[in-house]
Amino acid sequence: MINKDSIYLDCPYSEKDEAKKLGARFDGIVKKWFIPPGLEIEKFARWSPKQPNLFDAETPLSKEETRVGVEVPVNRDDPRTDGIDSSFSHSPHPQSLSLHELMSQLKQTIEQHHATRYWVRAEVVNVSAKKHVYIELSDHDSNGREVAQMQATLWQERAASLLPQFEQQTGLPFKPGIKVLLQVQVQFHSVYGLSLNILDIDPNFTLGDIEAKLIRLRALLQQEGIYQQNRQLPPVREFCKVAVIAPAQAAGLGDFKSQADVLTQQGLCQFFYYTASFQGAQTVSEIPTAIRLVTQDHQSTPFDALVLIRGGGAKSDLYQLNEYDIAKAICTAPLPVIVGIGHERDKTLLDEVAQQSCHTPSLVIAQITTTIVQNARQAKQQWQWLLKLASELTHTAKANHERLYATLREQVVKRLGEQKKQVETVKQQVKHASDQQLNNARHQIKLLMEQVLLSDPHSIMQRGYAIVRNSDNQVLPTKALAEMENSLIIEFQDGRIHCQHYSDIPT
Repeated sequence: MINKDSIYLDCPYSEKDEAKKLGARFDGIVKKWFIPPGLEIEKFARWSPKQPNLFDAETPLSKEETRVGVEVPVNRDDPRTDGIDSSFSHSPHPQSLSLHELMSQLKQTIEQHHATRYWVRAEVVNVSAKKHVYIELSDHDSNGREVAQMQATLWQERAASLLPQFEQQTGLPFKPGIKVLLQVQVQFHSVYGLSLNILDIDPNFTLGDIEAKLIRLRALLQQEGIYQQNRQLPPVREFCKVAVIAPAQAAGLGDFKSQADVLTQQGLCQFFYYTASFQGAQTVSEIPTAIRLVTQDHQSTPFDALVLIRGGGAKSDLYQLNEYDIAKAICTAPLPVIVGIGHERDKTLLDEVAQQSCHTPSLVIAQITTTIVQNARQAKQQWQWLLKLASELTHTAKANHERLYATLREQVVKRLGEQKKQVETVKQQVKHASDQQLNNARHQIKLLMEQVLLSDPHSIMQRGYAIVRNSDNQVLPTKALAEMENSLIIEFQDGRIHCQHYSDIPT
């Protein structure tokens, strides 16, 4: 028989694939498989509801069959449906149900089969607190797709004790976005429908979910090799230019600036402020964006450090900072990051990945001030040490100079005496050598003078020699030259004789 309306099946989980192959579909709201219209219902007989066999065309319908909570297809050609008007255009049929009767039967069925208390895991989607607390719960699969949704109620008496206990143990308000483990009872009301009555809340589950998230984020950062990247940067030795990211108008920022302005006025350190939300939906995007702006400015005007501060606020706001994008932005920042988010006991992932972590903004500026003061004191001590060392070196150098001067003077005097003696000796040697050379020169001059005098023609002629000249008064030193002349002049000591012929000259 071909069905015209959907029929729900009692199909166990282990047989769902087989039912699916036959054409059955799954209703995610009621969590049941059903036969869609247009299929032969006989193929699904094994999973028929525990009611009279609706899949057997030969089985007659009793008066109660239409009172079960199962949709029954109405076929005018089926002899079992004689007398049933599916259009409801006429007066109510004796076999029909009022809506209240149907809802009452559903309530009775739920109370019979689901009276047990259940521990249910879910995510809080919405919370509306009036006299009682009305909560919208949701569940998602591994792909993030919503697969279930249900309304739950926390009555005033239980809310007065359970919610403060939850907030005290977790540090979180009971608000949308958290995952909870609730003890509930299923309720069905003919007017308000199906809902859950919350009997208890397990805070440890929520804390465990938060810790599990931290473990996942930590493992992801470690897998990418950036978990320790910022902590491995060289530590800050001096603060001259500091970038600060904080919420606008934050109380902690005012405390920070009151001390930072003093350092700026003294010309010791400059602070550059960037704003970002540290709570709310914009936190995950605004903090990484602010870090990127700081990184860009750092390329042109390098900063010594980046400070993230958040003054006060609820403890629950801390958990909003445990996000991958924020942690990664801090890990990959090219300059040391110091965080001071306003809690002494509770740590976040940012405290783990930043190079330095302080409990409060006041402690951050105190550390900066302390570092500057310590560096100044150290510089003063080093300057005083340098002055003392310079004085000692000057005194030592002066003493060494005086000692060296005395030694040098003594050596100079001694050396001058030695040189003076050497000069006197050399002087005597030079004088002696000069006298000797002069005497030798005089003697040589005398000999030369004697030779010159002896070589003088007048002296030679006084010894009986004569000089023969030609008519041109040229000396004729040889006989051959004289024979060539027609006339000769013979010069004696006391005069000359002119001879006309060679034969006139005595031989």
